[in-house]
Amino acid sequence: MSYINSLLGNSGSSGSSSSTTKTKSLGQDAFLQLLVTQLQHQNPLSPMDDKEFVAELAQFSSLEQLTEINTGIGNLASIGETQQLMGAVNFIGKKIEATGSAVGLTSGKATAVTFTLPKDSETCLVNVLDSAGQTVRTVDLGATKAGEVEFTWDGKDYNGNVMKDGQYQVAMTATDADSNVMKATSTMTGTVTGIKQEKGAYYLDIGHDRYVAFTDITNVINETSSSSDKGS
Repeated sequence: MSYINSLLGNSGSSGSSSSTTKTKSLGQDAFLQLLVTQLQHQNPLSPMDDKEFVAELAQFSSLEQLTEINTGIGNLASIGETQQLMGAVNFIGKKIEATGSAVGLTSGKATAVTFTLPKDSETCLVNVLDSAGQTVRTVDLGATKAGEVEFTWDGKDYNGNVMKDGQYQVAMTATDADSNVMKATSTMTGTVTGIKQEKGAYYLDIGHDRYVAFTDITNVINETSSSSDKGS
């Protein structure tokens, strides 16, 4: 057994947990220092075996390569985050359409949400939910044609009272002529006014406390076309 292996605790005998922890924390510099120390203190009458020395050099080489790989991965992550931030900045001031069902209510005026029905529906109900997930209003749209259906809540509850400002969610439940429930997708529209970072990801602020991820963007709307504005 070599001097280095003994210091690294690889003799096969059971050691304390603290020794194992220290061993795992040994880095490239510590490994090289141990190797040099071994060469300085080896017995001149019984020098280190060539094969053993080559094996330890191979261990050092592997450690060096792993260190470089870890450094490279860290650099790539940093570059990716920078590119994501630059991409987010490019959206500021642009009007976008994104997947989502959030509704922002300000002074009794709510932003719109557009639902897309795959086919004509026999019934169509839209539920408005508060931040606690409680339904504050249900709007019956009746029979509805297939395609895009724009919904704008009037900001009132069942009793006709104007709800408090804040963010709400809307959910559509539609059935076809055979009473089968249909899946309706929803999108919201707004102009990007800022960026928010959360858990290493960037989200676009489209106003009225609504945020969307890059992967949720479905369209960038031509700012010169006011008719395309569905939710700001």
